[in-house]
Amino acid sequence: MKRLTNGFSLLEVLITILLTAIGILGMVAMQGQAIRHTQDSVQRTHAVMLANDLMEIIRARPSVLADLQAGVQNADSPLFSALASTAPNDCVQLGANNLMSNQVGCWAQKVRRYLPGAGNAANSFHACFSTTPGACDNAGAIVEIQIAWEGIGGECMSGNETVCIYRFRSQI
Repeated sequence: MKRLTNGFSLLEVLITILLTAIGILGMVAMQGQAIRHTQDSVQRTHAVMLANDLMEIIRARPSVLADLQAGVQNADSPLFSALASTAPNDCVQLGANNLMSNQVGCWAQKVRRYLPGAGNAANSFHACFSTTPGACDNAGAIVEIQIAWEGIGGECMSGNETVCIYRFRSQI
């Protein structure tokens, strides 16, 4: 007698469902990581643009760097704490009065808007003349700008630090 074996057994169906569920869970976990990395990339892009904006303000009037450092007590010059927390209501069209301080105030507003937790990382900000990366010795013609913000979920994607740092150096 000939037996027909068309179709699937219950065991085969359960194994297929299990393997499919494991694959879907893996994709969901990868999606969560992809979102975190995308957010980190956006924040780093904002940091690059903000550092470039501040460098252009400093290039327009190099003495603005000394003005920013004048109100700070320690030699490391944490830039963010020296910046005004308020700026003109209209940062689109600034008047001639206090132009540089208004530009820097508007820059600080952008930092607060685009980098989460930048106010909590204020002691990691600086802008200074530097001959050695990471050190403000106020010598030479190279300006170093360091911007910091709190990482997503309390950590940076580049390591285990809680504060992400972008450092930009350029000659003026």
